[in-house]
Amino acid sequence: MLVQNEFFDLLVQEEKVILRTKKNGFPLKSFDSITREHPRLKISSFPILRKALTELEAEHIIGNWIPTIEIAIAADKMIAQLYINVSTKEFEENRQSILNQADKVLDDAGVIYGRTTLQDEPFKPGESIIAAVGRKPQKGKDAVVSYIEIPERRPMIREDGSADYFEMNFVTPIKQGDWLGEKTSAQEGIDGKDVLGNDLPARRGDDVKLYFDRKSVTDEQEADKVVLRASHGGALESIDGIISVGKQLIVSGDVGPETGSIKFDGSVVVLGTVIAGFSVNATGDISVEGNEGIINAKEIQSSEGDIYIKGGIFGGGLTIVEARGNIFVKHANNCKLYGKEVHVGLYLLGAEVIAESVFIDKNKGKIIGGKIEALYKIECAFAGNSHERKTILSAKGIDKEVMYMEIQEMAKSLKERQGIIEKLEQHALPFRNSGSLLKGPQAEAFEKMLETIESNRDAIVELDKEIQLGLRKIKQAVPAQIEVTREAYPGTIIQIGLKSSTLHVGAKGIFEIVDGVLNV
Repeated sequence: MLVQNEFFDLLVQEEKVILRTKKNGFPLKSFDSITREHPRLKISSFPILRKALTELEAEHIIGNWIPTIEIAIAADKMIAQLYINVSTKEFEENRQSILNQADKVLDDAGVIYGRTTLQDEPFKPGESIIAAVGRKPQKGKDAVVSYIEIPERRPMIREDGSADYFEMNFVTPIKQGDWLGEKTSAQEGIDGKDVLGNDLPARRGDDVKLYFDRKSVTDEQEADKVVLRASHGGALESIDGIISVGKQLIVSGDVGPETGSIKFDGSVVVLGTVIAGFSVNATGDISVEGNEGIINAKEIQSSEGDIYIKGGIFGGGLTIVEARGNIFVKHANNCKLYGKEVHVGLYLLGAEVIAESVFIDKNKGKIIGGKIEALYKIECAFAGNSHERKTILSAKGIDKEVMYMEIQEMAKSLKERQGIIEKLEQHALPFRNSGSLLKGPQAEAFEKMLETIESNRDAIVELDKEIQLGLRKIKQAVPAQIEVTREAYPGTIIQIGLKSSTLHVGAKGIFEIVDGVLNV
């Protein structure tokens, strides 16, 4: 019997709490004092209790007689909580005995890891006690990659804001064995444990790939690092983020009768000039460092890199300078420049330029005569001259719809070639199994099949590059713009996209398409 009064009898039978009502009128709110006096009494439903207090001579199960000590383990088994269902008075009177019992309950439940010292935990009736806390697994440190610093190829800006194209650290020489980068390997993590003592495996840190050219760079394990070192001397290169050491040819004088025209797989540094009629063709960067520049040279061409001509160009209508990357030049007269970006220090005179962007010094740089065609932007201080020499500045911009159509056509062609390879691979399978037994026409057919497969694979690689380049152009596309900071003279033709206008009076500012109209 728990409680016996004039209103009811409250008793426990087989862990069920039963109420026998003898008289109506006991306030429901007053039942709180009974539950506080008996913390093990857990009312299952107050509507049932309300009904039990009003129905005479009837027995009602109003709740449960819960254990003195209960344990709750989280679903992830990372925390265990104790509920000690006794009053404060009872706890203080039987503290050690209750805590010993709590320790036994934890033992029986298998809680063996991360146990707290219950003696130190404060007790408040109805509130849980943190009995054990697991250790979460810790992910290992990620791999860390660092590379040699690659100097940015930009002209130095003087105090007056003008660009100095006379001195540029254009080529970074590398010696065999030089450090080019390194990777500290990903670390193992620290395993965790749940409160039941189960191991929780930790994730290893994420790996990071080192990007380098295996033909010119070696990777060696040194202590806990993978270190990149130059396998031979040459010039530092980074194409599409891949570190490499290009072969380097240094011409101590001029490119001319003594050397002949130069064709080189790597970078070329010419300490003198390129004489009229001679050429320099290279896969890497080309640097012509003579102060006098080049006069009537035939061709300066880099298929993969940048071109720097310290002394400028006097082309005589003959010289062609072409780079897959950027072109840096002091000035350019009567020549053709084709590159990604063209940077000019002083002036362009009668030149033909095709590039993504063309930058002439905004403080004093001039474009006089010729045709300058950019995809995105042209900027200069002066355009044309007081004699109204015809000067064409054209910024085409990107027609995204046309480019999307071109990309779709390339994607279609790529898919077709993949289909061709699949069919040829199936046809080639019996030949492969025959191996060295093939002779005569069969061997020739097999060889031709392999050549076709390889050529289609090469074409797929090139198509994929073109598709990715097109997608990048679309993503990075900005509105076409021409900026003349000082004066565009009459006779200058400003063209943005398909809209053009010939200036009849001087103008300056940023020329672009605004609300479908060329703002000239």
